[in-house]
Amino acid sequence: MSLTIALAIGSAFVTAKGYSDAARAAKMEGALTARNIKTQAKIRKLQALQEHNSIMENLQSFKDTNAAISGVKGRDMGSDRSLKAIMKKADKDNIQTIQRANYQALAEGSKFAQQAQMTQLKASNLSKAYRLKAFGALVSGGYQASQV
Repeated sequence: MSLTIALAIGSAFVTAKGYSDAARAAKMEGALTARNIKTQAKIRKLQALQEHNSIMENLQSFKDTNAAISGVKGRDMGSDRSLKAIMKKADKDNIQTIQRANYQALAEGSKFAQQAQMTQLKASNLSKAYRLKAFGALVSGGYQASQV
């Protein structure tokens, strides 16, 4: 075997190995990025729960404040229509606020899931492209060696 053939074959294997390593790295990077996106989704879900709890605490504080004021003024909370209307409106507003926050959290969760899937798909496609380049390098090296 001549030196030229050996160099052509060696060059093809080195190039193929480089592409193979790049394929593996692309997959690993995609998996890591997808994992980070999933972690962001979990953090956002926790934030949504904290936001819900904060909204509920604010409502309870509002109700407690109104009960204290009605007690100081000598008004009966059970029979005072204006106090009942205030409480009913506060409950309604609170429900709308919670629903809005939940819808937003669901939309963001869906966005994160799509981002994770897209990242994994891109990484898979890039990995396949590198593997095809590696195969092409081997074929090209074989052809070059046959021409010498």
